[in-house]
Amino acid sequence: GTFLSNIKWLKDIAESAGTSTSANLEWDIYGGYKFEAVKDWTVYLGYLHYEYPRSSEFDPKPNTDEVYAGVTYGPATLKYWYSFRDTFGIPDSKGSDYIELAVNYTLPKMEKLTLNGVLGHQRYNHNNALSYSLWKAGATWDFGRGFNAGAYVKGTNADHDLYTVKGRDWSKTRLVGFVSYSF
Repeated sequence: GTFLSNIKWLKDIAESAGTSTSANLEWDIYGGYKFEAVKDWTVYLGYLHYEYPRSSEFDPKPNTDEVYAGVTYGPATLKYWYSFRDTFGIPDSKGSDYIELAVNYTLPKMEKLTLNGVLGHQRYNHNNALSYSLWKAGATWDFGRGFNAGAYVKGTNADHDLYTVKGRDWSKTRLVGFVSYSF
């Protein structure tokens, strides 16, 4: 599969360093295999590449390659990602990893409403000060035909000083609303 999104974080980082960039796009390319290993236990194996076109002025480049493995039982999924290149432009971060426990629980008698929760930890190899844990709690409503909407609150224990760029603190707790379409 693939995913495209506009981004601003690379421009913000470049400007805060006194340079500029025209990188304003994230292009994710991913592939994997999912299968039921034993009854009610699903296993995931895959690869994920984050590409940031027009980011050549960054060294190391923010492009990132990860492999992942995970397992699902009932509403809970545990996944692990391992980066085999520098991670999101962090120097000397090859071998960084991320682990996440996600729970998506559909309410009985309200099949269109799903409660969502996530606990995760991002570890930057050789750059421990940048490592952080995160949490997320919210809900999603299924409108059918691939349309969903929802909201969640997320927060981290990331170091405020290291995650504030151009006066914007990316480590702080925030409320996010979304609408999505899948086909």
